[in-house]
Amino acid sequence: MKEQQFEQDTGKKPADVLIDIVIQFLLAVVVGLVMAVVANSFVEGARWFLNTSRIDSFIAIQLGDHVFKLDIYITLGIAAVLIFLVRRMLGITVWSGPADSIYAVQQSREPLDVRVGMGSTIAAFVVASGGGSVGQYGPLVHFGATMIEILLKYIRININRRVFIACGVAGAISAGFNAPIAGVLFAHEALLRRLSIGAIAPTAVTSIVAYAANQAFFVIEPTFSVPDMSIELRPLIPYLIMTAILSTGSAIAYMVAIRKGRDLAGQSGWSMTQLMCSCVLVVGTVGVFLPDVTGLGLVQVNQMIGAEFNLGMLLILLFAKIFVTAYCLNAGFFGGVFGPALFVGASTGAIAAYLAIATGLDPHLSFVLPVAAIAAVGGAVIGAPLTVIMIVIELTGSYAYGLSAMLCVILCSILTMRFFGLSYFDRQLLDRGIDLSLGQEHIELSLTPVQEIQGGEFVRLSQQTSVAEARQALIDAQATEAYVCDDHGQLLGKINIHSLTHASSLEQVMDDNPTTLAVDDNLSTAMTKASTFVGESIPVIDNGKLVDALSEGDIFNKVLQIQAGLRQQ
Repeated sequence: MKEQQFEQDTGKKPADVLIDIVIQFLLAVVVGLVMAVVANSFVEGARWFLNTSRIDSFIAIQLGDHVFKLDIYITLGIAAVLIFLVRRMLGITVWSGPADSIYAVQQSREPLDVRVGMGSTIAAFVVASGGGSVGQYGPLVHFGATMIEILLKYIRININRRVFIACGVAGAISAGFNAPIAGVLFAHEALLRRLSIGAIAPTAVTSIVAYAANQAFFVIEPTFSVPDMSIELRPLIPYLIMTAILSTGSAIAYMVAIRKGRDLAGQSGWSMTQLMCSCVLVVGTVGVFLPDVTGLGLVQVNQMIGAEFNLGMLLILLFAKIFVTAYCLNAGFFGGVFGPALFVGASTGAIAAYLAIATGLDPHLSFVLPVAAIAAVGGAVIGAPLTVIMIVIELTGSYAYGLSAMLCVILCSILTMRFFGLSYFDRQLLDRGIDLSLGQEHIELSLTPVQEIQGGEFVRLSQQTSVAEARQALIDAQATEAYVCDDHGQLLGKINIHSLTHASSLEQVMDDNPTTLAVDDNLSTAMTKASTFVGESIPVIDNGKLVDALSEGDIFNKVLQIQAGLRQQ
């Protein structure tokens, strides 16, 4: 009896539900293992190539007491050639990244392009290995989402596609940062943008497995090296507020520079080959004199936390990092924006530490400010403040560091949202006409074409139909409106039964400019027109031909179906 009730409530047998749970668990384990291997291979591989080129220098010049290594020209040049080949072989015109992963989760009609996703991950690895100023975490996140799209093509499993993509992303963050809780948070905060028990379970399994695989199979070095000390929050509060304001300026400058660089690249009229060659020359030249701003920058981030740079050099590194990152990302190279954002945050926080010490802060507390600024800038760029706070807690093992960072992160995120947007990824999508702030329902409505709406019966009349015949046709159909078409089905106009009372012909009373919908209009457009429409139905036309007629009820029933589907998910 209980089994029958369960089957009636869920539409499945208990055994089938159990099988689904087991399969979901196994797939979550597989995804976690794969992401651990890929993340460590990506980061360590790029770091090995970059360190090898810097240690075993092939070309160098000496000016006075300084030796300048010119290998960056060679490594960036090789990277440019490889990227050109990747683009040519895979037919890629535009790279894809975390913004595309977020969009894939927010709607169900446009899956990720696997070919572009894999090509983008390869390109990011090539650029990072060649010394380009790009991040590694964004490409890993997008790889996790792309891998899920591949699995979904070959495995039939009763799991929400959006949740499954979030699993891949959670595994990427967990493995990349060695921070499993942050992986779960990021999947819900940045991608799903909601919390649910059904989604937390598989993402948590994936994240934990990725973390366990890191511990079991790889030698993990801490991402951030921070002094282990007691921290008193009270004297830090005014300096954390100052750091948040500086971090806001840096985060906005960083994101604006990348977007402005894209516009300048488009306006230059240069081909992609010319842009990549210019990047090799310009970024290579900057890298010769400031090698610290090229590559992944994790070593330099820890040096900034440890106050190993003077104030003047920090200012130079801050502006140079923003410049070379914007140049790389808009000159045909590809990579993430989160890694460089950590560098920008570290330099901003180190500058804030100098100012704080000069105005009375105890020097031993100043180490907190770079960590807080790293989280603040990173959180503002990716739009996930809770995630970066948890990353700080997990990577430092210190609740005090996390609490100090929280004040800075939240204030910076609020200010950045007011002056720029929720995140760089949201702004990318907004530039493409996709406004995530309107919600998941609006996106689904915008992607649902009118032709998917099932319309009812309607009356079609020809030009030759008499008034009496038209009136009788409407009476027989129990309708008040009819559509007049020519012999080729082209819509000529619309008539109303009440207007036929004293008419001598259809043309005399026909509305030749009625409200219409095109077959490629979306449901959101249909709702807007229906909200101000007065009448029985709206004609749907395809290149001028009448193909259907939709009532307000037809349109809003479709809306209710979509809303019910989203609630169920």
